[in-house]
Amino acid sequence: MKDKPIIGISGSIIIDSGVPFPGYHRSYVNDDYIDSVIQAGGIPFIIPFNTEKKVIADQIDQVDGLILSGGHDVDPLNYNEEPRQKLTATFPERDTFDFTLIKFAEEKQIPILGICRGAQILNVYHGGTIIQDLSYADHELLRHAQPASPTTTTHSVSVKENTIFSKLFNEHRFTVNSFHHQVLGKLADNFEVGLVAPDGVIEGFQNTTYSNLEFAVQFHPEMLHRISPIAQTIFKTIVNQAKES
Repeated sequence: MKDKPIIGISGSIIIDSGVPFPGYHRSYVNDDYIDSVIQAGGIPFIIPFNTEKKVIADQIDQVDGLILSGGHDVDPLNYNEEPRQKLTATFPERDTFDFTLIKFAEEKQIPILGICRGAQILNVYHGGTIIQDLSYADHELLRHAQPASPTTTTHSVSVKENTIFSKLFNEHRFTVNSFHHQVLGKLADNFEVGLVAPDGVIEGFQNTTYSNLEFAVQFHPEMLHRISPIAQTIFKTIVNQAKES
């Protein structure tokens, strides 16, 4: 049993917009993910974006758990829809990268945590859909993209009984930060809702058929981990599960 499990965090690409290297591609992930894993007792490894399937398989082979990080909108062609007017920037190659990470992580049967886009990509990978913008929902929704500090919680979520979340948290209701203009549409068949906002938006779910732990949240616990026991618990959960697997 490892003292500190290695937690892989899916990376993305940022493109320099100014001097001295305009248009230059850099691999990155927000530093909050790194610190969240460290504070939870794990060893964070950024998994750099690439398009080599064998390399991605070898990357997953090096880690004990996987966090799917946030980022671009998921290409709607992945869930059999055409792009609508309010869709923002997509990164189809990263969709493929994340799908491949999920495939090999599930084959290895390591714990998986999806955050924001990571939750959406998990849902799409397993056959679910995304509502491309809050305004396209069939009823009025709360504002889920708040012009606030990342550490400011702005709306509440309720915890569903008999889910991984009800086992993790003492609270039946708590507040979260919110920085997404899309929400989950159809939830994949093997997923169960665990957290829900007052407007019905799914804020957390778990895979009830996976042999290990696979769960996801729509909000950003990595931005809250320094001040929120709830956020700390989320990261401790995947780190501890990776240590025991």
